[in-house]
Amino acid sequence: MDLTKSSYDFHCGLESPLEFFRREWKAIAIFGGGFCLLMLAGIILVDPAFYYPRLQTDPLLYYLKAKSLVETGTTAARLATNSRPFAYAAMAGVLRAPALLAFRDFDDQWRAMQLLNIPIVAGVALMSAYIVSWTQPVRRHWMAIAFAFGFTAISPIWLTNVYMPLADAPYAAFSLLGLLVAIHVLCRKISRDSVGWTLLFIILFVVVFLLRFTGPVMLVFFAALAWGRWQGRDLTPAQKRTLIALPIALLGLLALLVSLNTQAIFGKYLHEPFVFARYAEKSSLIFNLLGVALPDQIIPDFHLGFSAPPLVGLLRGEFGRTAFDRVLTTTGIGMSATIALGMWRLRSRILPEILYVLAPLPVLALMMPSTSRYFISYQAFFWLMFIEGITAIAMHVSSLMPRKRRSRSIVGVSVLLAVIVAGALRWSRVAGTAAERSFAISMQAAPRYEREVSRTFRSLRNFLATLPKDQTLLIGTSGTVGRWNAIGDHSYYSPDSALLSVSATKRVYLVVECGTRDFCQLFSETKNHIQDNLCRFGEFNYARVFAVSSDWARAEVFLVTPAA
Repeated sequence: MDLTKSSYDFHCGLESPLEFFRREWKAIAIFGGGFCLLMLAGIILVDPAFYYPRLQTDPLLYYLKAKSLVETGTTAARLATNSRPFAYAAMAGVLRAPALLAFRDFDDQWRAMQLLNIPIVAGVALMSAYIVSWTQPVRRHWMAIAFAFGFTAISPIWLTNVYMPLADAPYAAFSLLGLLVAIHVLCRKISRDSVGWTLLFIILFVVVFLLRFTGPVMLVFFAALAWGRWQGRDLTPAQKRTLIALPIALLGLLALLVSLNTQAIFGKYLHEPFVFARYAEKSSLIFNLLGVALPDQIIPDFHLGFSAPPLVGLLRGEFGRTAFDRVLTTTGIGMSATIALGMWRLRSRILPEILYVLAPLPVLALMMPSTSRYFISYQAFFWLMFIEGITAIAMHVSSLMPRKRRSRSIVGVSVLLAVIVAGALRWSRVAGTAAERSFAISMQAAPRYEREVSRTFRSLRNFLATLPKDQTLLIGTSGTVGRWNAIGDHSYYSPDSALLSVSATKRVYLVVECGTRDFCQLFSETKNHIQDNLCRFGEFNYARVFAVSSDWARAEVFLVTPAA
């Protein structure tokens, strides 16, 4: 039987999500409710000031997009008063705009965004559990739910998506929902309801595209499933017209979306894969994909086992610093091979999902620093493939063993050990997961760490609040420009040839800050580096007007004036 036809039949024979939720509501209430309560406790107990130093790069840009939309009616946000609006996907910020409309103070807005993130991430976990259930007997469906929520609760990437405004969780939620809607549309007879469900799929597709420009891969899934439905069938003239009109309409919609986002696509995103393809170390690309990124989708904190982050920059990685690192990388490659085995064995059942995963793989694999994070949107399908692959291996090994040694307890003990190892890694590195092991924060040290960072940055915010906003401009270090605009409406200035005259008429302050131990180790170097860069635009004096420091956080503010 043709793979597309057998896959279509498999999807049409699946239990509906509603039936799954109705039957497993107790497990959903226990594990999903527990997850939500745990996340809510984190939001309530952690001072929002703890997240001030983490408001940079993507979260900062999304927040500024939302703020610009609320204040001006457009997402054309700027990092500094003398810079152009930055090109960036805006939808992740737009989704958080209601929090900014509902509250005035940044801390309240931040908590509101975190609260909004909980159902989004929980929804992804629930849909992922449903997808895993496709190949599992009913008696194990509660295990799929427990695994999905447990995995999410200890995953550094998913937890970051709960506590920060990122695009990963919304993208995963809307794309998975879109795929489930596509299955519903294509596996039912055409009726009046079909128009509404098709319209819902189109709306979800638009939202997914605006969240991340890899969204068109949803059409690959839809096309593969539709091909399985219609191939070899005698079509009426009306059905033929529909089959011709629908692809044309979707391609036309895609062209419209691209034209409306030309600046972001061609000004920001399109050239990045080409840069990595040209300059990144090719062996590092392969080892990062097979040895770290894919295993991270199976063991949520797999990368934490390395002695230091494997990537040593944007374009190169070191995956064998120690003997244990080499063993870990080899183990990761073995896990990737298991995923590939499962993919091959499932090809007659989930071919649309396989194509959906493979379509963006060449691009996502190139983006080495973000590959693991980007893959979480496809995580449920990697789980399906790994389970199938490891089951096939276990059955083969079991057939080679004497019958008396075949014991489920061996599998149970192995799973238990894996859970203990994953839990221990997470306990020892509850924060600082992107830094070297020596900079990591354990669960025991976390309360003190949170207090010191929060106290340092709360003091900095209180000081900046005393400065007259209409007469003040801030200069920030790389990645932080715009941070205090988001938190306290302070304008930034991007240093240029006019800085000398601007500093003579305005009060210009250089803000140097760090909120993690690894960055604080480089505090003096960072401060000297930015002051040296300012020398390109003239001679300046730096009068320190504020300073606060602790073991894990530091902040200094300098008044910048022209040298006499």
